[in-house]
Amino acid sequence: MKKKDIVSIIQNTATFTNPIIELEQYCIDASSAVDLIYFAGFEFNDIKNHIIFDLGAGTGRLSIASALFGAHSVLSVDIDWSTLLILRENIINLELDHIIFPVCSDLNNFEVSEFFVENNKNITSVMNPPFGVKTRAADRIFLQKAFSFSNVVYSIHLAGEKNRKFISHFIKESSWKIDNIIAFNMILERSYPFHNQKVKKIKVDIYRFIKK
Repeated sequence: MKKKDIVSIIQNTATFTNPIIELEQYCIDASSAVDLIYFAGFEFNDIKNHIIFDLGAGTGRLSIASALFGAHSVLSVDIDWSTLLILRENIINLELDHIIFPVCSDLNNFEVSEFFVENNKNITSVMNPPFGVKTRAADRIFLQKAFSFSNVVYSIHLAGEKNRKFISHFIKESSWKIDNIIAFNMILERSYPFHNQKVKKIKVDIYRFIKK
């Protein structure tokens, strides 16, 4: 499939109906979702035939992009049951329910068995975590959890030198390091009543984390 065709497919999936501001539920735009997975899949071969964990999956755009780029299987983890129902509707409509598996869980309670990790060396985590606007350092648990079972992690965070220093310091004592940072413009569509713009462009960084 051509990249533009995958963008079109994802653009037409259902999004949040009643997003929860406390969870910072924003739907990643289709182009950004595909660009992230395209980068992971074609630059580093981290998608095809890999087991993908989409943490904070929302309505499933990163999950769907991963499946369309040849993932072996995708576990789409989100705390919000109503959001996972939308994700499930999307994957059924696209006939991807044999590849993508929704999991409703708080990441604080989400565990992956050591046996599973030891016997699967191609585990990639992708995520668009909360930026910490409502809850400071909300993205920290996402990174900690992904590091506990993944072989490589792709994550979207707000751009800026301050944030880069924070993330670099946060992982300094871990067995992980930043391999790549890609500056990116992500489009946020109006999601809440207090939004006064139909779309807003924000600067983000896509991080690729690997084990030291």
